[in-house]
Amino acid sequence: MQVSDSTGSAVSADTDGGVASRVPPDIVALSQRFPMRSFKDATGRIWEFRDSLREGPVLVLLPGAAGGGDAAYRLVQDLCGEVRTISITYPGGMSPQDLSNGLVQLLNHLAVGSVALWGSSYGAWWSQAFASRHPERVSALWLGNTLVDGDDVASMPLFSKMWLEETPADAVQQEWITATRSRPPSELRDLQLYFISQTISAENLRSRLLEVACSTALEPATGIPRTVVSDCLDDPIIGVSTRKQVLARYPQAQHVQL
Repeated sequence: MQVSDSTGSAVSADTDGGVASRVPPDIVALSQRFPMRSFKDATGRIWEFRDSLREGPVLVLLPGAAGGGDAAYRLVQDLCGEVRTISITYPGGMSPQDLSNGLVQLLNHLAVGSVALWGSSYGAWWSQAFASRHPERVSALWLGNTLVDGDDVASMPLFSKMWLEETPADAVQQEWITATRSRPPSELRDLQLYFISQTISAENLRSRLLEVACSTALEPATGIPRTVVSDCLDDPIIGVSTRKQVLARYPQAQHVQL
C-alpha cells in the first residue's frame, strides 16, 4: 500500500505497518514526466516502459533481475535531455531468445530502428542474445556487472535453483527484502530495497531469478562496433573470476571499472 509522509513523498508500507521503502523523489518526478506504458508481445507477455519520446538517438535500458525499469532512473535523469531513453521492465520466465523477440516487437511498435543498448547484470546477460540475433538494431552495447552462466551465482543461497523452484513467489520476494534490509544502512541499500519491493512483482522477480540460476553461456555479441564491459570492484555477486571471464569474451571491448 501507499501512504504519504509529512513532506508529501510516497512511502511504501508493509502490511505490519513498518515502512519498507521510500520512493525516491527523482523517480516520483520522472514518473510524472514519463508515465509508465505497456506493450503486449506475441506471446501475450506484458512489457512496461517509460519513453522520453525525444527526437534523436535512442538508448534502451535493461536493468538487472531484482528491479524494474526504474532501476535505471539516474541514467534517464542524466541523459533524457540528450537522447531518447526507453527504460524497460521486461517479463520474467522467458528464454533470452524469447526476450529478444519481444524486444524487437516492442521497438517495432515504437517505430524505433537502431538503438544503443545498456544492460546491467541479468539485463546485460540476455541483451547479448538480442545483439547477436539483431546486430543491425544495435549501434552500441554496454554490458554492466554481468555473468557468464548460472554457475557464477550457484554458491549463493538466494540464487539456489532448488529453493527458487520450490518456494512461492511472495516468499522469495520477502526473503530478498529481508536480506537487503539486513545490510548496513546506506542510500544504495534503500534504493535496492525500493526496487525489489516496489518496481517488480513477486512472480516476475522469482521467474527472473530462476532464469539467472539456470542460465547458460550465450554467444558473445562480438559484431557490435562500440562495446563496453563494465564491472565494480566491490560487487557482492559478480566476483573477480566472473569479471575476468566476461572480459575474455570481449577482448576488443572498452573496459570500465567502477
